[in-house]
This record gives sequence, C-alpha cells and structure tokens, in this order.
Amino acid sequence: MESIPDKHTPVLVVDDDEELREMICNFLTYRGCYVETACDGIDACSALERSTFHMVITDIYMPRMNGLELLDTIEQNYAHLLTLAMTGFPNADITTKVTEKGACDCLVKPFPLNHLLSSIKNCFEQSDSHKELSKTLSDD
Repeated sequence: MESIPDKHTPVLVVDDDEELREMICNFLTYRGCYVETACDGIDACSALERSTFHMVITDIYMPRMNGLELLDTIEQNYAHLLTLAMTGFPNADITTKVTEKGACDCLVKPFPLNHLLSSIKNCFEQSDSHKELSKTLSDD
C-alpha cells in the first residue's frame, strides 16, 4: 500500500461536497495523515489561521470563496504550502489558472483515490522544501 510522506502529514481538504470531502478525509487518515476539512475557501482560511498544514487539497467551484480565490490567498500568505486542485468541470483555462497559482496538479472528478495519492506523492517529490518527507513514501 502506498503511504503519504510522513505519518502525521497535516492536510486540509476543501470541498463543498460533504460526501467527497469525508471520503478523501477518511482515505488520507487511514494512510496516516492528520486531516482537517473545510466546506469552502472562507472556512479554509479560518483553518489556515489556526493550524499548520503541509498541503491543501481544494475544489475549484465552491460557494462564498472558490478554489481560485483560495489559491490566491495561499500564494500570498502561505507560500510554503503545497496545493492540489480538483474540479468536476475541467477545461484548459482552469488547469492553466491553478498551475499559475502554484497548484501541483488539477485532478478531474471523479477520480480513483489512488490517483489522488499519486498526485500527493508527486507534489511532495517536486517540492524542494518537502523532499525529505517524500523519501519516506513506501510501496507496500
């Protein structure tokens, strides 16, 4: 089984779809992450203010504050954070925008959870500040 870089890697999962949010939370928790969730960008900003995370996984289309706005906030205030975007409405413009805002990848929903795990692993491997964490990944 493939695991996450560090047994207690703190991850924030942001999606207005409660069922998907909880499924990703449970999946990552099972693999050893410390996971918090938020239902939109505003709740995510509150979580970022009170806790420290290594990664934020965010949906793009959400009410109140969407994922692009959240990525802007992260880029301006939490540049050290790794980000991964996901959307059920993919197009080339969105993919370009999320990568310009620093996201490692943009997953198209629905996706198999092993694709999420591979994208997380790739994000950690690509990040200079997280290379040591990525070395602890294992393929069981």
